[in-house]
Amino acid sequence: MQQVPDPKLLIVYHDLFSERGYPPLKDRVEPAFRHLKEMGYLDRQGVEVLKPGPAPLELLGRVHTPLHIADVETSGFFETAALSTGGVVEASLKLVSGEAENAFCFVGAAGHHASREGYWGFCFINDVAVAATYLLDEGLAGRLAIIDIDPHFGDGTRDILGPERRVLHINLHSSYGSRGGGAGATNIDVPLEFDTGDDVFMTHVEAGLDRALEFEPDLLYVIFGYDSHREDYGAFRLSVEAYRRFAVATCERFPSGVCYVLSGGSGVEVGREAIGRVVDVLSG
Repeated sequence: MQQVPDPKLLIVYHDLFSERGYPPLKDRVEPAFRHLKEMGYLDRQGVEVLKPGPAPLELLGRVHTPLHIADVETSGFFETAALSTGGVVEASLKLVSGEAENAFCFVGAAGHHASREGYWGFCFINDVAVAATYLLDEGLAGRLAIIDIDPHFGDGTRDILGPERRVLHINLHSSYGSRGGGAGATNIDVPLEFDTGDDVFMTHVEAGLDRALEFEPDLLYVIFGYDSHREDYGAFRLSVEAYRRFAVATCERFPSGVCYVLSGGSGVEVGREAIGRVVDVLSG
């Protein structure tokens, strides 16, 4: 019997992300996924689409307080947030077990602004913090790294994982309206100017990735916010080529064990192109 090889790239996707996701973020999801189909990326050898289930309430309770979870349950977006988080958890398990090389997770609600007992900025459940805490708690990973390239500071992730010395948290964020804090040996803040372009961005990206490589994580999370594009609502002025360059630089240092998690960005066409370029690199 011929053995089916493990997937090279997992694409985590659920129709609910676009049907019941948080507006305006939900409008970008289906067009970006359809673009991957149209470009033939999903037909490449080793690419597999994973339809996730919701993260169990018990896992959410490891990082969020009962009051926080109760608030999210009344928001109207609990189902979408739990399903988005479930996708990140499932992808993480497949990566650390060696069942897949890399993953790109679509979401219906983002996560990096969700703290232990608060949420804002389209973020309800901190998907990466839930997945990371689960891996560490269960002894499935010893060290983890996060590089957040969303131009808005990942304050929720820092609130939850900042004290955790087994997690390296690198934030490339806009110095304008910064919410940075808690910097230290495993918490690295990189404030960038409002109009940061591709070359300056990549200089700091490469330094951050080198730092992550030195940390020797079992898994690297990428908080992938493309609101840094010059035609989106973030503070940077990147072109779509910057996202391809980011993916190439990441693959050079981490050929496997990288979990991209979609974050900010509302531009439909920008999302199609930015996500498409990353998936092209990961699946090539």
